[in-house]
Order: sequence, then structure tokens, then C-alpha cells
Amino acid sequence: MYTKRVQIHHYGPIDRLDIDFPFEGDVPKPVVLVGENGSGKSIVLSHIVNGLMSAQSIAYPETPEVETGRVYKLRDNAYIKSWAHYYFARVDFEEGLFIGEMRARRVKRETSPLIKWLLAGDAKDAWDGMEDAENEHYFTNIVEDSAGIKGVFSKNCVLYFPPNRFEEPAWLNQENLNAKAQYMDMKHIEEYTDRKVINYSPLHDNQNWLFEVIYDRNVFEIQTRRSHYSDSGLPATVFEGYSGNATSAYNTALNIVQTLTRAPNTRFGIGTRHNRVVSIESETGQIVPNIFQLSSGETALLNLSLSILRDFDLTGTPFASTSDIRGIVVVDEIDLHLHSIHQHEILPALIRMFPKVQFVVTTHSPLFVLGMNKVFGEDGFAVYRLPEGQQISPEEFSEFGDAYQAFTNTVMYSRAIQTAIEQAQKPIAFVEGATDEKYITRASGLLGKEAVLEQIIVQAGGGSDNLKKIWNNFRSPLPDLIPQKVLFLFDCDTQRNDSNKGNLYQRTIPMRNDNPVKKGIENLFSKGTLEGARQYKPAFINVTGEHRDTVRGTHVTTPETWTVDDDEKMNLCNWLCKNGSQYDFQGFAVIFDLLEELLEEDSA
Repeated sequence: MYTKRVQIHHYGPIDRLDIDFPFEGDVPKPVVLVGENGSGKSIVLSHIVNGLMSAQSIAYPETPEVETGRVYKLRDNAYIKSWAHYYFARVDFEEGLFIGEMRARRVKRETSPLIKWLLAGDAKDAWDGMEDAENEHYFTNIVEDSAGIKGVFSKNCVLYFPPNRFEEPAWLNQENLNAKAQYMDMKHIEEYTDRKVINYSPLHDNQNWLFEVIYDRNVFEIQTRRSHYSDSGLPATVFEGYSGNATSAYNTALNIVQTLTRAPNTRFGIGTRHNRVVSIESETGQIVPNIFQLSSGETALLNLSLSILRDFDLTGTPFASTSDIRGIVVVDEIDLHLHSIHQHEILPALIRMFPKVQFVVTTHSPLFVLGMNKVFGEDGFAVYRLPEGQQISPEEFSEFGDAYQAFTNTVMYSRAIQTAIEQAQKPIAFVEGATDEKYITRASGLLGKEAVLEQIIVQAGGGSDNLKKIWNNFRSPLPDLIPQKVLFLFDCDTQRNDSNKGNLYQRTIPMRNDNPVKKGIENLFSKGTLEGARQYKPAFINVTGEHRDTVRGTHVTTPETWTVDDDEKMNLCNWLCKNGSQYDFQGFAVIFDLLEELLEEDSA
């Protein structure tokens, strides 16, 4: 149930806000709301959540989370901006659904008629819908089609995490420390639902859901076949793994935990019937004896991710991976309780795992915004500054400043690059990532350029953002004091002008417009080469076909796009380096031209 547009006028600190939520085709981009305390971030979320709650109460009238006949968000004159005569708000969702409200300080007949002439569009329609003897008008079409609303809920996860969500740590709560998993108490009645939009402390529910997933997988989805021993001929049962919906859910949850713990060989464990707890284990033993013993930050991230899985699983829609999960997740203060590493690295990676889930979040953390920029790229998500609702770039986030500098100064790659430059005995070329370094090394052998690499060091620089920071930090006279030439080589999609600073050189690999992948060093590979890689493993490349959209009444044709799947980037690199020919790597000749230019400068 994606949010499409939010309009708010004269509400609290917000004067006039109108946000069209961004999409890449049919896929929503994450939306991050930033601003000082009291700037209206939670107000925007409250209007969205009010619509979700209203829809939930229509779809499942017997299990409302808000008392029947009431709304989740209060309507009151106190919210009208001090100098204004009214406030107006409207939220539009997909499927043409909308919810809105208008409230005046006085009843309509006593309010200045000039207001009507100052209004336009949806605000004017709301004013016209207000009765003369009333001072408010609540309007929605969500009530008109309960079956349709239920259909929307049946194919979407719909979740809200308020700022007062909290899981007491194990050391504070003995009950949590000893908490055992149990079967979920499900109601299978038409107008009831076991799903909750608002999530305060869902770890117990998530543990019970995990327990049932693991149980179903082990009992109902075990795969075997009948075989015979070659010597005796006696029949035998051979285990062949697991397969089914519960197995898909288990594997998806496990992938999340492995991302969270940064331990690729972890798995879930279930205690005996006398101690039925869910643990996280590895080949060497238990990592976490009970998921309630995770840190507050780890618990917050686990709850967020598992709640999405559980809620979507309860829709009854099968899913093979997080990429199949659809819906909306609203989180107020998403950086709550999170360590800087969780904010910067793990949380953006977890969000990236759910490409069809629309995340609408608020934050005060520049590290989270920096991490989102690193994972999604500047065009892959949207940052809006409240109260004006203006879209800004990540660097314009006013709280970046000192926190950004303090964090980036501690980044391992920054120290490594500085050390490498100081200790270098020959010129260095810093490229954006490890795959760039590997591709260039392989291309040197195929293109007969080994002699070039013998004269220069090619080293991964930790991403374009890190290379930019290092480049910007070198100010005169430092570049002239560096004994060797240093090249900062950016991929084609990074907008950097060719520039020199003493012994430092900044260059961008030219874009090959005839090749299908437009981001990353993979732009140097032809369509034929990438087609061969896709035939080997389709997951290497994500392809979005040409399609036509209508945007605000205008027909827009979006051409076919190819992107390297983030999770397959290194796998694709390994396959191409092993199987690619001189023909496949011919596009890399341009890189050796740049390297040879650097060497010529060095010898001049």
C-alpha cells in the first residue's frame, strides 16, 4: 500500500508541504525525512499512519487497533498554525485511495470567505465539502470498498514503528532472558486479523513466528529419496534438503541475521522442549543463546526486519526472498538505539534487501544518511527537509557537518589510503572498489598490458565517497609534497571533472553509451558479454524492460535499463575474470590509456 503524495497546509510548524513520493518505475525509493526537533517530521508520518490505520479498520472491522469510530491521530484547533485560519492535510495512496481533513478555527459561515479564493486543488475541494455549520471536514474513499481494501492488505506488509518502541534488554528483564518460543495463537475468522500495524515490542511475536517457520520446515518440507546400498541392496532414505514456503521464509530470515551479525555461516537453533528458545549459532557453537540477549541496536534491526517478514508471511502470499516482499514500513527515529556502524552500514544494507517495500523514515543521524547514499547512491533514495518539505541532497543535510567529518576521519580506508600514499615507492592508482581492481588486473593480462601494472600500484579506495573525501582533504601544499604520482580513478557514473593538484590526479572513466550497464566499471562490458554472463546466471544482471508511464498527465517512456545486482557484483566479477576473453575486456583499454598518461607525467 504505497504512499503516493502528502499535502499539508498550516499544520503545526508546517506552512505548506507537498511531496510526490519518488518511484523508479513501479519500485518505491526510500524516503528519509530530516530536520530539527519540532520541524514536523512525526506530523507527516502521523497522517500517513492515520490512513493505514483507517484502512486496516475497514478491512478487519473486528480487530481494530483504534477504538471503532475514532482515528489514530487527533484533530484539534491547536494544530492550526498560529497566524492561519485553518489547516488542511491529504494523503494519497496507490489504488486511488486517499484520506484527508480540513479544520478551521471557527465554523465555516463565520470564517472569512476570502479563504475560499486563496485555496486551490484538493484544499479547495475539502473546503467546499465542509458544511456551513461545521469547522471541520474529514474525507476519505477508503470506506467505500472494504473488499478492495482487504485485497490491498492481503498483498502488502503494512507496519509502523513509533519512537517509543522498546525491547527491554535481557539483563533488565528476567522474563525476557527466560522467554520461550511457543505456537502462535491464530484467529481464522473472516473479519479478524492477527496482524498489527503499530509495532511497539514485537520480539516475542517474531520469536514465535520463527519457531513455527523452523518447525514447519523441519517437519513438513524435508526432502528425501529412496535409494539402495550398492553392497547389500537394502533400501535407504537419502536426505536432500528442504523445500517449500517455510524453507523460503527460513532462508530469508537467516540471510537477514547473517547481514546483521556479519557472520555468513550462522543458522537458527531451537532449544529442547524444556528450554524452547530461539538461538543464533555457527559451526563452532552458539553466538547468541537467546535472541533476547542481542544488544539494543541489534534487537531493533532484527525486529524491524523480522516484523516485515512475519507480517508479509501472515498475508499468505508465498515469497522466495526479500525481493518478493511488497508493502510500506513507516519508522519514526529509525536510528534509535543504533551504534554508528549499525546506522552507517547495516541498516542501509537491510533496507536495500527489501526493494519493493516503501520505507518512510525520520532520522537525526547524518551517518545513516551517509550510509544510505553509499548503498543506494544519491538518486536511489530521497531526503526531504522539514518543515518546508524541500528535497535536498545528502550533503545538504544540515546535521552532517562535524558528525560527517568525525566519522569519515575514522574510516579504515581513509587511514589505509593515507598510509599507502606515504609509503609508496611507485605511482598509485586508487579505484573505487575491489571489483575494479580485480577487473583491471585481469584485463592487463588479456590486453598485453602487464608491463603497465608492473610500474604502478592499483588499489581499491573504499568507494567513490571515500575517494572524494580524500581528494578534497588534500590542500596545498600537501599535494606537492607527495613523492609519487597518485591517480584517483572514478567510475563513469561518478560526476567528477578531470583535475590536477600537484602530484594528485583526478580522472573519470569515460562512459560507453552503447553498453547497457550505466553504473560502475561494468559499463565497459558490451551487451554481448553481459548476455553471456546472464545465460550462465540470470541473477547477475537485473533488467527492467522499456515501459511507458503517465506522470502528472504526461506520457513518459523509460528505456530498458540493466543494473548489476548488488549481491552478485563480486560473483559476476569472478565469473568474467575466469571466463572472459580479450574481446570481452577490450573496453578496458581506455583505463590503460589513463594509466600510461600518468606514467608519462611521472617520467616527464
